[in-house]
Amino acid sequence: MKTGSMSTQEEQANIGKVLSFLREWDRGDRTVRSRMLNTFLTQHKGKTCHELELEFAQVASLFLARLTTWMRLTYMFGTFLGLQLKAIGVFLSASSHDQYLMEFLEDGGALTLLDILSQSQSKEEEKAEALCLLLAISNAGRKYKEIICESHGVKATAECLAKSNADETQETACALLESLSHGNPKYQNQIYKGLIALMTCTSPMAQQLVLHTLRTVQSKMKTAHHSIVEPLLNTLRSPHLEVQDEAINLILELKCYDVRPLLLSGLVALLRPTQEEVKQHQIMEGYTIPSECEIIKMTESLPVFVQQAAAAKTIRLLTEDSQEVSHELLSLGVIQHLLYAIGNREHTDAQIQASLALKHFVCLYPVIEERVQRGIGGTLFAAFMHHGDTLYMNMDETQTEILLTNKVNITEGIREVNRRACALQRNDISLHTWCLDMSRLHSAMVKGKRAGLEMVETAKTKRKRSNTAVKQEETSNASSPSTYHTFPDPADVVLLRSQLLRWYDKEKRELPWRTLAVTESDLNIRTYAVWVSEIMLQQTQVATVIDYYNKWMKRWPTVQDLAAATLEEVNQMWAGLGYYSRGRRLHEGAQKVVSELKGQMPRTVDGLLKQLPGVGRYTAAAIGSIALDQVTGAVDGNLIRVLCRLRAIGADSTSPAVTEALWSLANTLVDPERPGDFNQAMMELGARVCTPKGPLCSQCPVQAHCHSFRKVQVKQETNSRKLLGKLDRKSSTLPDIEDCMNSGTCPLCPTEPWDDELGVQNFPRKPAKKAPRVERTLTCVVTRPGEEGEDEYLLTQRPNKGLLAGLWEFPSLLQEEKSSEMKQKRALCAQISGILGTPLTESLVQYVGEVVHIFSHIHQTYLVHSVCLKEADTLTQTENAQWLTRSALQEAAVSTGVKKIVKLCDSVDSQKEQTSKDGKIQKHSGTKNNKRPQTSKKPKLSAAHSGSRQLSLSSFFNSVKKES
Repeated sequence: MKTGSMSTQEEQANIGKVLSFLREWDRGDRTVRSRMLNTFLTQHKGKTCHELELEFAQVASLFLARLTTWMRLTYMFGTFLGLQLKAIGVFLSASSHDQYLMEFLEDGGALTLLDILSQSQSKEEEKAEALCLLLAISNAGRKYKEIICESHGVKATAECLAKSNADETQETACALLESLSHGNPKYQNQIYKGLIALMTCTSPMAQQLVLHTLRTVQSKMKTAHHSIVEPLLNTLRSPHLEVQDEAINLILELKCYDVRPLLLSGLVALLRPTQEEVKQHQIMEGYTIPSECEIIKMTESLPVFVQQAAAAKTIRLLTEDSQEVSHELLSLGVIQHLLYAIGNREHTDAQIQASLALKHFVCLYPVIEERVQRGIGGTLFAAFMHHGDTLYMNMDETQTEILLTNKVNITEGIREVNRRACALQRNDISLHTWCLDMSRLHSAMVKGKRAGLEMVETAKTKRKRSNTAVKQEETSNASSPSTYHTFPDPADVVLLRSQLLRWYDKEKRELPWRTLAVTESDLNIRTYAVWVSEIMLQQTQVATVIDYYNKWMKRWPTVQDLAAATLEEVNQMWAGLGYYSRGRRLHEGAQKVVSELKGQMPRTVDGLLKQLPGVGRYTAAAIGSIALDQVTGAVDGNLIRVLCRLRAIGADSTSPAVTEALWSLANTLVDPERPGDFNQAMMELGARVCTPKGPLCSQCPVQAHCHSFRKVQVKQETNSRKLLGKLDRKSSTLPDIEDCMNSGTCPLCPTEPWDDELGVQNFPRKPAKKAPRVERTLTCVVTRPGEEGEDEYLLTQRPNKGLLAGLWEFPSLLQEEKSSEMKQKRALCAQISGILGTPLTESLVQYVGEVVHIFSHIHQTYLVHSVCLKEADTLTQTENAQWLTRSALQEAAVSTGVKKIVKLCDSVDSQKEQTSKDGKIQKHSGTKNNKRPQTSKKPKLSAAHSGSRQLSLSSFFNSVKKES
């Protein structure tokens, strides 16, 4: 009763305080209410619904109602509106089961917030606060989104975004529109059209945000509205690259929608501006003051030419991604329009972008090359092919006129392209393969033309080279790698990136470090988290690392947390992961970051490589690309295997020539837009598809680029023809494999012959592994009675450098060659006596058994002994020794070898207990029960030929003969 009485008294007192607070609010003037709001925000910001109800005696809603009412009455006059909005935000952010949210909406809160957005006298920070509250309401669920939309919220938000010049307001408005579109099918189309209308706003920041939001919303729409085309193409006039990039990305995504024909025809039209759009240049001729001319040129003509350059760039990106789009653009007369744009001497970027786009068409379709060369003449065409990016610097008026008035007719060329494509489809030959072959043929032709031009120029200038120099050059060329081992065609690179990233987006594993790298906004934490994962993954399987990584990041989520830990704690956390120097270097690196770099992780690949201990070339590149978006390749074991197979690199993969070639390939292939994802996709491919043994070639997304796979196909086809006696008949439909032209002297070609049974596993070639060093170590498990009846174990700490640095182990020493059992026991007794300061006799040392533990370079055998001391007060005489209970031993920083030794001792102890129970001795050697069961011997196929994997015909028939 007494307790209940006290509770009632406290409750009454609390209610009295709340009533006093509300009375003061009702009677207070602006100054009093301002003070009360500031106090409320200081004391209650971030509190939960339960905490607010306790503070306000279960009547917090009364204060929220007063705030909402006061806001509705005074928002047009700006009386502490910002403070009111923040105070309301405390309630809405703490809303539980929609309690405060529903009360706020019932009092007309949402309508008031939307009115604040439309008021011209509202400050930008007040609009931003109102938008934040609306965003919180929208995120609460579908019915709340519909309430906002039914209150004309989309229109109010869109108008606020279009008129605002404040970054925070614009960003929050876009976030609100995106939130309203999610899970709101009833109003999704309204939001979509509102975003389309917003593309015409004048603020570059707002345009960029709108385009980005529109991309997100468009991805959820089944169709695209035709009204999107004109404003989207107009955004290409923006001089701001961020706006242009977002617009171009949206156009690339819209190519899969029904508005594609409108977009393509619009892009082609932009390459040739109308006379009205360029008339400013004609007007400028009447001016005599250069400054006036320059002003007109910058303010009137520049947007048209910026749009022209952006259109050319977009066309190039579209054609690189889709053959079908290329055909549609050709039918729209894109070639003539690109030539016109190249002739625009008023804007160099338009010339450059148009040259790059046209070059892609010319390289892809030899028929187009022929028509263009005929239309503009051999001299201008040669200059365009060899110096397209600098053509604008050397073009004269005559050449400009040729380009601007060109009458290139590609109608017959288009028919020829379509005719060949149809023929290829009838013959079941890949169109892409044909295009690549044509591209390679074209490259060879260009090289031949280039050589001819160089010879003419040499003759004109009468320069001669000595025979010695020629021989030296030939020797150098013979010993250098050919293009067979590279990706000389940019179209191949673009296609490989697209195929690989599409596969990765669909098939990638969800791993904790990948999730953190995507979701963590703090650059320092993200870099640290990726660094930890890359160090843990060195020489360790992903499945093993996951648990260690999660525990590590939970305990030390930042580099500062890790720096504050002790090395003993780090070793304890690392125990069982192997390669223990990695944990020590992580700890050293964290301390260096905190003490020398002011807690900031390096921001570049070079900085990571130079400033973090234990970070090599691959690790720095991986961290840089994944965490910092640095455009760099990252060559690990998986990439070595994938790249060697893709480009048939068969030389020793550890040699300097191959190493540099692989890094060059990786840097060529890496996607500049998604470098981290691309590098992880290559690793994922090597780990799951292009595996060391039994590669799953049928599931490979980049199979079409793989020289090794093509070689296997040709070999299998040849073997089958030999087998069936059809070697002299009609040649196979498969093309002959393209081989390296310098295979005799090429530093990347294999020196060993091709092995049919290995298939693609012929690549990469590695040197024979050095046999591991064999060691035998004497170790002794010393125990004593503990204080609470639990045995304690004697452990010593290893040196801070070398194998298993800083870890704890049982007293151990290397076995001397040809030492007797007595000498071994004597040596162990001497070591243990030195640790304990107490003499021991050999009779106390009992042999337990052997434990084998394999390191990467050592084959270790532990000869395990045991000593049981009867005195509990035996003390250690050295600093690097300690007694630990069994439970403490399990948590200590010990190696896997120590855990194996403990397991052996447990097994022996259990056998002794069982023996004592049964009353007899069981011998485990020399009995019939120890014989291994006989199994039938069957021919073992190579890993590459099992299941659904590659099958060599010779291997198949050999195995059949053996079975028979």
